[in-house]
Amino acid sequence: MLQEAMEAGTGLGPNYSTDPENFFQSDRDIELQRARNAKKAVSESTEARGSPVPLPSKVLTFELVPGAEDIAYIAESGHVARKLNLKTRKSLAVFRGHSGPVTSLAIVYSSTGEDIALITGSWDKTIKKWDARTGALIATFTGHTDFIKEVLVHNNTLYSASSDASIRSWDLDTGACIRVFREHTRAVEDIAFSDDGVHLYSASSDTKIKKWDVRSGDVVATLDSHLTSVYRLVVAEGALWSASADNTAKRWDLETNEADSSFGHPDFVRSLAVFPGGAHLVTGSRDENIRIFDVASEKCLLTLSGHFGEVSDIKIRGATIWTSSLDGTIRSWPITDKELQSTPTAAVAELQEQQKRAADAKAAAKPTVAKPKKKAAVTMTAEEERELAELMGSDDDE
Repeated sequence: MLQEAMEAGTGLGPNYSTDPENFFQSDRDIELQRARNAKKAVSESTEARGSPVPLPSKVLTFELVPGAEDIAYIAESGHVARKLNLKTRKSLAVFRGHSGPVTSLAIVYSSTGEDIALITGSWDKTIKKWDARTGALIATFTGHTDFIKEVLVHNNTLYSASSDASIRSWDLDTGACIRVFREHTRAVEDIAFSDDGVHLYSASSDTKIKKWDVRSGDVVATLDSHLTSVYRLVVAEGALWSASADNTAKRWDLETNEADSSFGHPDFVRSLAVFPGGAHLVTGSRDENIRIFDVASEKCLLTLSGHFGEVSDIKIRGATIWTSSLDGTIRSWPITDKELQSTPTAAVAELQEQQKRAADAKAAAKPTVAKPKKKAAVTMTAEEERELAELMGSDDDE
């Protein structure tokens, strides 16, 4: 669906021009751009927050290598994946071969814990397997008919999620497709396994999270609490965590399949991670900020500002939060115990109350579905159009 819209070139969806004279900007758009430019100026100075590691293009996701403190694999909008030493900022390998933005990646480890292969998914509808040491292409997996949104390796089986509304499992060695999981009605944005490997969770822009029995391929539960697109899933600390365009992150009870906590934001939530122990949730938003929440109270304890683009991914290692962004950087944020034990300020508490009231009012209103344009060959949600416009934009626009 997204791929068709991009290729159609018939004026459907957003204007992808990078020339401001080619489209109208609201007062809010202009104000946001001014704020972004100000943050960008600071980021390029010696006062930059989060010790930014610059990359050549937008960073869509990344993975830290266990046991290798400074090594990360990075997926970029510039059609490449990269193995990078975050300390020296030296590229150890560049994986070239995709013809579209690299949206997702997964690392394959040997029995001794060595990273031996890299799996990448792309807007070009393909999945590729690479030699992690040399950067050489090993295999290409084809079958999806739209953008690849996520790839995941579990027990030597590859799982992929796509904008074609399906999930596929593949034999990692032969490249053969084992099964196609179809129940979602729109793009599948993310997938995650239960700790025991029995269930696969999937998030979609159809607002639903589905719980699959991996062996049978059947849906055993549908988790339905978000009001619009669900972007990210994490299984951690005995719970499922989700991030959504409805301006919330949620925690779900794995036994009841019900949401038991909700964390309000002023804008879309695009990424999240959970501190070991499960007491604190970290989120990344379209508003370019990172937030740390106390899970028990659902209150925001701390906001980290520095990125001048959407926060695309978050990882936690020890007491340090690592984040990536469409501003083309990866940043690190050491967090102290004192910061995690602090209480929200009055201003933060008031903001949280306002967000809760807004979320309650939105939930009480009956959702409406926009009628598709008569001439449109495909339809996209507003969130999908926004995502497409962000990634199609110049990397210098931020």
